[in-house]
Amino acid sequence: MSEKTNKPHLTIIILVDALGWDVAQEFGFCRDLLPRSGPLDTVLGYSSAAIPSLLSGTSPSMHGAWAMYRYAPSESPYKLLRYLPELPHPMEWRLRALTRRFMAWRKTVKGYHDLYEIPLKLLGHFDVAQRGDPYTPGGMSKETFIDHFATAGIRFVSWTYRTPETDNFEALSEAVDSDSQVLFLYTAELDALMHRLGTHHTDVGEKLRYYESRVRGALEAASRVGREVTVFVFSDHGMTNVKKIIDLKAKVDDWGVAKRRDTVAFYDSTMGRFWCDPLVRAELTERLNATGWGRVLSDSELEELGCRFEDHSYGDLIFLADPGNLIVPSFMGKEPLAAMHGYHPNDSHSRGCFFTNHASCPLPESILDIKDAMVEHVMENS
Repeated sequence: MSEKTNKPHLTIIILVDALGWDVAQEFGFCRDLLPRSGPLDTVLGYSSAAIPSLLSGTSPSMHGAWAMYRYAPSESPYKLLRYLPELPHPMEWRLRALTRRFMAWRKTVKGYHDLYEIPLKLLGHFDVAQRGDPYTPGGMSKETFIDHFATAGIRFVSWTYRTPETDNFEALSEAVDSDSQVLFLYTAELDALMHRLGTHHTDVGEKLRYYESRVRGALEAASRVGREVTVFVFSDHGMTNVKKIIDLKAKVDDWGVAKRRDTVAFYDSTMGRFWCDPLVRAELTERLNATGWGRVLSDSELEELGCRFEDHSYGDLIFLADPGNLIVPSFMGKEPLAAMHGYHPNDSHSRGCFFTNHASCPLPESILDIKDAMVEHVMENS
């Protein structure tokens, strides 16, 4: 048994992208190691909305980031692309690669983004919603718990998707014996795995056992040096297995509605977003609701979900697919996936999860509660 160290209390925070409460329960994740746990409600949208909401404790309409791309012709860093002629596929593919390299060189966008399969001419009308890096101080318009720790002088070390997951966990275990007060690790590999294989695959269980072994290793390392440590493991949202492929773009194109003047359509994996005049909006709403694939969200529901934007930069009309329906092809990809997120937060599979070894801290009920929970715990123990 090691003697008690004079190092400060250590808080380890691990954010596992897309780890749903139901998946964690199915595979018994950290059941004995982090015995206090519960589900977390999430927000409507993808990680581009959920992670900023989790870090800042504010809804998308407050921090400004919802879908990865928003309609902003005057601000688009890709605006020159709107003047492109129609290009053959090989030429557009090469230009897309050049655009990616150019944006990486300019460092206009510091956070995660990708061009995916967005038509280049259309891209010229859009801007990346989150240009800053939310994992660094000052990376968002709203204060995050990372900002709070930096302002308070908390010794904070973080690892994200920019470096390999195995290297990050190794570095975290080694940092247990440092003077750091907070160690933060974000990992996206589980998200990618479930997109490919679904939520019930044995590889998912194996990945979760790996994460649990790394948490156990960090706790054992802390014990060896006599250091008190609190661990928090949580996620931004869950994942839903895909049951049906829907070709929303083909359907809308057949109607001819989206081809009308001044109408713009953007197809995410689970949402169709449209910018159009009131007459087109009324016609699209009726037709989309009649498909049986999902429904158009009313302004009042968007307001309730914290996703209504006065400038309509994310759409005049939002069609949300029913859970399990995947839009293919979309601007996010041309191939089907085994599982997806970005469905209504009320879908039970959308819920994230929260685990801790803390004996008495209140369990947050929503990702919007995470910031205050982390700040309160760290400041009490600093």
